[in-house]
Amino acid sequence: MARQTQLPIALADGTALDGLPHSQLWTSEAGGAPPLAFAVVDLETTGASAIYDRIVEVAVVRVEGGEIVDRYEQLVDPKVAIPPFITRLTGIDGRMLRGKPTFGEIAGNVRAALGDVPLVAHNASFDEAFLRHAFARIGQKLTNPKLCTLRLARRLLPRLPTYRLDALTTYFGIRNRKRHRALGDAEATALVLARLLDLAAERGIETFEGLLALQGSPVGKKPRTVDESVIQALPAGHGVYLLKDANGHVLYVGKSIHVRQRVRDHLRGGSPDQPRLQRRVKQIVDVEGIATGSELEALFLESRLIKRYLPEANLLQRNDRDYPFIRVDAADPFPRLETTRQPPSDHDLLLGPFRRSGTVSATVDFLTEELRLRQCSDPIKPGMSACALLDMGKCLGPCVGSVDRDGYRAAVDRAVAVLEGRDETLIAELTERRDALAEDLRFEDAAWLRDRIRALEHVIAVQRRLRSVASRNLAIVAPSVEPHARELFWIRRGQLAGQTRLTRQTRLVTIERALVGTFASDDAPSEGSPIAREKVDEMHLLDTWLQRNDDHLTVIQVDPAAPASSAEAILSAARSPLTPAAGASRRARAS
Repeated sequence: MARQTQLPIALADGTALDGLPHSQLWTSEAGGAPPLAFAVVDLETTGASAIYDRIVEVAVVRVEGGEIVDRYEQLVDPKVAIPPFITRLTGIDGRMLRGKPTFGEIAGNVRAALGDVPLVAHNASFDEAFLRHAFARIGQKLTNPKLCTLRLARRLLPRLPTYRLDALTTYFGIRNRKRHRALGDAEATALVLARLLDLAAERGIETFEGLLALQGSPVGKKPRTVDESVIQALPAGHGVYLLKDANGHVLYVGKSIHVRQRVRDHLRGGSPDQPRLQRRVKQIVDVEGIATGSELEALFLESRLIKRYLPEANLLQRNDRDYPFIRVDAADPFPRLETTRQPPSDHDLLLGPFRRSGTVSATVDFLTEELRLRQCSDPIKPGMSACALLDMGKCLGPCVGSVDRDGYRAAVDRAVAVLEGRDETLIAELTERRDALAEDLRFEDAAWLRDRIRALEHVIAVQRRLRSVASRNLAIVAPSVEPHARELFWIRRGQLAGQTRLTRQTRLVTIERALVGTFASDDAPSEGSPIAREKVDEMHLLDTWLQRNDDHLTVIQVDPAAPASSAEAILSAARSPLTPAAGASRRARAS
């Protein structure tokens, strides 16, 4: 690792770390030993779990005798997609990582940068776990002792409101121009370490062994499963949090308008309505918090992280693989109506996906019998014999020629029209039949038919709602947690396509470019295309959020054929005061 002298880190007054007066803590236990060295590390990753996620950037700052003597920085190809929230946080996207080495290819350089000295990081359990797992995947071990500036700060500065890295750099007057990039944060952490070592020396802690004892000492009367410094570093406002066990498994993903307080409630056992989480509280040893700019951003991020990590304590939205579609094989001359969990093919007509698999299966069976569609799965060939369903009046009998192709197709088309809500005559016929059964005192039969009607109505309502949401192309201007700012959400075909923070400095041309890039891109889903399973929860979340927050939003219709025409309406909404109209959102339609 070559010596580097560029990119000096400094205090706010411009004083460099090199040459600052430091304590004798840079020495080891034995007096007169050479100055102790530290490898200060920071990583950017694809997520919060060292087991499932990967490193995308690594930086190591070597500190010896109170001076930075080397720096190592490298972008890394994780061989997995970069989640949008990571790109928003760090600015790192897939294009930046093309052609970059994998971790296995740079492992030797990283190990040389680390050496055998203590590994230092802010919330070191996070960075150390990612490095440990990355080395383990290539058959190597990480054995460096671990020192955490987050835990040291909590014990040396017990009255700070938060111990996030940016809060500590502000407290110490340290300038960090590259926040949320590995080298900038590693250099800032090195400066924080230097100041903390001075504070430790004032307490008479003069050895590395003493520092390890200090960071492991309890804070408060009762030891917590999660160190208080980690909790103090969590966002105080909107955000998402991940509760993890000692092995890095994500046990629970949640969201809150006050993340720090909500996590404290969980750790105190304040989740009586979540028995799965309560049973795992003692396993929780670490927490990651991700600040968001709004409630909607937190809703989407929570949904995506639950599907990413499949946490044991999250019961709802845990797995979208079970969401079924209703399928009609358009390539079959006599298609069936069936439920499927298989990926769609080019010739499939798909309705859904739906979240109540039992209701969908019951509806398909009922509608198949009611419209006398075939239930057998064998291809129809000449010379076939009819099954008992034909005699029972529950099948049109295409296998024996009792109905021609056009007649059978008309029954299939009616089934699709019913499910899409375009044909309401069948519901009316079934309702009349139910009422007639009740008048004849056949209450059990009437109740059975009533339940089938309700299931059918539910499926129709969900399909209508999904198609309604999927037809939306919107720009939504919402309040932001940042003062004098607005959050702009791009909704393309009912799905969140992007998010931008608007400030007073935002220019019209910036919005125009974002509109064109979002709505005129080649990857825009076409109208009528099947809705992906992983998007159905987000579409329901969006629809519910829009209804609940109607009086706080400005919703602007975007014409995908001329998206830039909406830019002026968006900019006007972003600059207008947040004074909602009486009970309704401000809505503007681009001409």
